[in-house]
Amino acid sequence: MKIVSWNVRGLGGLEKRKEVKELVKEKVPFVVSLQETKFPLIDDFVCSSFWGTSSHGYSYAPSVGPSGGLVTIWDTTEVEVWMSSRGGHFLMIHGRVIKSNDEFYLFNVYEPCDRSAKQALWISLSSRLHSLGSRNVCLCGDFNSVRNADERRSVRGTQALDEFSPYNEFIDDCVLVDLPLCGRKFTWFKGDGRSMSRLDRFLLSEEWCLLWPNCLQVAHLRGLSDHCPIVLSVDEENWGPRLLRMLKCWQDMSGFNNFVRARWRSFQVSGWGGYVLKEKLKLIKLAVKDWHASNTQNLPAKIVSLKHRQAALDSKGEEVDLLEDEISDLHGISSDIHSLSRLDTSISWQQSRL
Repeated sequence: MKIVSWNVRGLGGLEKRKEVKELVKEKVPFVVSLQETKFPLIDDFVCSSFWGTSSHGYSYAPSVGPSGGLVTIWDTTEVEVWMSSRGGHFLMIHGRVIKSNDEFYLFNVYEPCDRSAKQALWISLSSRLHSLGSRNVCLCGDFNSVRNADERRSVRGTQALDEFSPYNEFIDDCVLVDLPLCGRKFTWFKGDGRSMSRLDRFLLSEEWCLLWPNCLQVAHLRGLSDHCPIVLSVDEENWGPRLLRMLKCWQDMSGFNNFVRARWRSFQVSGWGGYVLKEKLKLIKLAVKDWHASNTQNLPAKIVSLKHRQAALDSKGEEVDLLEDEISDLHGISSDIHSLSRLDTSISWQQSRL
């Protein structure tokens, strides 16, 4: 599976559409997300001019005057899209991968340059993502922001730290995974060659990464646009069997690691090495499933109980200085609340795939 994202800086010229068509032909993507189409109207003729005559569907958001505009186009033999919607500066599609029947949400984003408009977009996207809950979500596009000073080289010199904070807070608040960029360091280049930034990227939900754990994000050669196309690829052919999945937060729970070691050593399987490994993984999968069921019962009540203990220590700390062991207990409670909350939000996903 491949997804292409590219700020094309206008699709009006035949040369630009030819360049997009060549990229589609080379990469054979399931989905293409384009930003800054600068088109008030996208129709099947326009889509066919860069997708070709093969079966496809599309959704678009019109430009405002000569700026902006989004289009997302997909291969209908590989992807079924149930619905699409658009908001200020983003276009969302919701569907499934036909071959695997895995459901997904894909957001095509073109972020404005104005700081207040950026903040409004982050608030809107954050609200939309939180309403979706634990789903397979991918955001792609031109975010017109960088996460740190290393992602920008400019004649202006250094930037203020508060320039990066709102963008990073949005990513952290939505629990999005920012994959390393392969191929090059920057995705946007100014004509003078002295200014460059990493403005384009894919941001993935944890659920997306758990379902497709070997995603690779690559920036390719730029041409007529000053942005590089970026490609998210999942090499499903070379994964091998999906024998076992686990949640990282399980390791935060007391006794989990010792349980896994003890059960693994207790399994007695005879045969050649590969067969033994396969059978023991099957057995440990069943054992972890049972452990999960017995140790994750009534998590909300456990979290509430911890919060009451935390509140009691907070109240005491408001009146007198806490003792060392009470401070240590308070830190431990906070850590436990965090771990159990993460586990609680992951249970519905995990139970359907164990």
